[in-house]
Amino acid sequence: MKATTQQRFQPLTMAAIAFVLGSPSLLAQEQATAKMENVQVIAKRVVKRNHVNSPSPKLVYDADFFQLFEPISVGDMLKRVPGVSFNSDVGEYDLPRLRGLDSRYTQVLINGRRLPGEENSGAIAVDRIPAEMVEKIEIIRSPSSDISSQGIGGTLNIILKDGARHEGGIWRVGVVNMEENRGSGFVGMSGVSDKIEYGFSVNIQERYNPKSKTSSEQEEDEREDIIESDVRDSRDVAFAADVAFQLGEKSKLRLNLLHIDTEREEKENTRVTALERADSSSPFAIDEIALENQLEDIDQSNTSLGIDYELATASGELNVYASTHQFKQDKRETNFEADLGDPLELDAQELTDIDDTEDRIGFSWKRESANSESKLGLEYVSKTRDFNLKALDDNGDLDEENDEFADFSVDDKGFNAFASNSWKLREDLELELGLRAEYRDVDIVGRDFDGNISRSNNDSIDYNPSAHIRWHLNENEQFRASIARTLRRPQFDQLNPVELTIDDEKFRGNSDLDPESAIGIDLGYDHFIADSGVIGINFFYREVEDLIEYRQTDITVGGTDFELRQAINNRNTGKVMGVELDFSAPMTLINLPSAQAFFNLTLLDSEVEDDYFEGVKRRFSGQAKYVYNLGFEHELAALQASYGLSYQKQGDSEEFEGNEINRIRYDGNLEVFIEKRFDNGNYALRLSGQNLLDAEKNELIRKYDDTAALRAGQFESTETEIEHTSPAILLTLRGSF
Repeated sequence: MKATTQQRFQPLTMAAIAFVLGSPSLLAQEQATAKMENVQVIAKRVVKRNHVNSPSPKLVYDADFFQLFEPISVGDMLKRVPGVSFNSDVGEYDLPRLRGLDSRYTQVLINGRRLPGEENSGAIAVDRIPAEMVEKIEIIRSPSSDISSQGIGGTLNIILKDGARHEGGIWRVGVVNMEENRGSGFVGMSGVSDKIEYGFSVNIQERYNPKSKTSSEQEEDEREDIIESDVRDSRDVAFAADVAFQLGEKSKLRLNLLHIDTEREEKENTRVTALERADSSSPFAIDEIALENQLEDIDQSNTSLGIDYELATASGELNVYASTHQFKQDKRETNFEADLGDPLELDAQELTDIDDTEDRIGFSWKRESANSESKLGLEYVSKTRDFNLKALDDNGDLDEENDEFADFSVDDKGFNAFASNSWKLREDLELELGLRAEYRDVDIVGRDFDGNISRSNNDSIDYNPSAHIRWHLNENEQFRASIARTLRRPQFDQLNPVELTIDDEKFRGNSDLDPESAIGIDLGYDHFIADSGVIGINFFYREVEDLIEYRQTDITVGGTDFELRQAINNRNTGKVMGVELDFSAPMTLINLPSAQAFFNLTLLDSEVEDDYFEGVKRRFSGQAKYVYNLGFEHELAALQASYGLSYQKQGDSEEFEGNEINRIRYDGNLEVFIEKRFDNGNYALRLSGQNLLDAEKNELIRKYDDTAALRAGQFESTETEIEHTSPAILLTLRGSF
């Protein structure tokens, strides 16, 4: 029954429904009726993206676009925008994937600047950033030269609220139920005067996600059935503050601070049943049953402090800035196991300690004239990363046969410089050309189990040009074309020169790795329907070179056989392509101009030669076939109320790792909300539900001996996993003062 329901939500069918509901041909006669005055601070209606005035292709969504469905974190916000998918556990939205590519290909910025994160790839878990502190989210499809060139899939720029945009106070209290109740609260205050702008906010949120998983793995006449419960319980405390001083008529000094502290506990209880059979015609019989327990205690913190000085002169605008960013993580993973009926005993522990800093100092300069704008900038960047992971055995001693990427430090210094110029070639045509140069000098010191030290050094310079053109067909229509070079730099652990033993496998980094690079083309068209709607379509193509993959060779050390894995640039070339559609308009066809339908769909494809199966071409690992969002919001002005529905779905994907292929399928996520406002909009009570279809994540993992076995469909082993979590019900009260 459930599968039948899911099949009805096919992306192209949903696109047709959305276009019918918001037929542009009927909009002109309804605009006067649909246009409403809305000055409410805490319940503003925004159901479409902003109109962006720049040659480069960029989508901008204000926080009000997301607020009605009560997102808890930035991850909850991003699942609603075009082209973003997640391959996380069900109910988790931590590492975003633009255009279906791995999170390593997606650049995440906070106020235009990179922050350090827990992943060795540099990926940032966005589910720790409170949605309440966000002013807007920018999806940068093709970068201009004034932002980092990293982000082959694209860039997500999260803009935080500041005192210059809001005056007064806002508060929120809420509770969410997912089998258990968890609370949240927010208070923010800001003000503006002739000489000072200020804003500060505090957010406390609790996140609780109970999951259950069943899996079965079979290899010839042996099978393992697993039943697992997994509970993630988190508390995030965030503080943000900014203050700006008007030093003179043409100069301003701004200070900003962001601190996020997370305490998370993850508990897994697992029952493993091992079965055997005599031959393929015999039934399986239970051999043994074991119990496993894993507990992870995680403490994470991010601190960011910045200062900007702005000066306007007759020759242009100067901005001088400095910032420091720090990330710390302490994680203890403790594993217990026992046979059924016996008490649990300590099996192993893993201790992870990460300390990252990233400091920047630089300037940018902008000059405008009647028909052109020039920009240039230079910055110095210094990054350090200390990473230590220790695996301990059941006696608490260092396990010298299992210590993944243990104990290395990174010193990464560099300069970034950019220059760009945009011209108004004629009244309806704009052109922007830019060049960005990025120099990096990376030193890594690694230590093995015996304390032996290995060092590596790699320096490089990359020149990344970009070009964007915008053609105003008329007042409400525009066409964009862009081409730009982007990068994905190697992970820190891939550069670590120390050879480490991990069970029956050895891993060795490669300090000579080059970054992956891509030349990308974007072609887009937008049609804006006055202030009430938009239709947009964008075609993109990326050709990715110098892919970083793993070479696997069999070696013998001390009479023991190992498989050695080493990261290499194999000179492989991949292609990524797709089309992105987004739509929002009043539902005039059914005579509901106060209701708004919205829809976005991204169709994705790619091609790369597999690095393990010779001669096999496939998609990029983990890329979904499509991603779409569909919904509506209906304003009941006479009742000071509104309600709405949203449905998100991403297509199947396959992850490739060596001889293992994992097919992943997610059910769709249905969300609804009902809102009632009081006291002329000064208070709003909102009830919302998420994951109302009790969605599941299904995985089918198969291993093949070689290419011939893959082509013949003869797998060595197979494993199935089914994971689901509970629906979430949120009750929120908002107010202003």
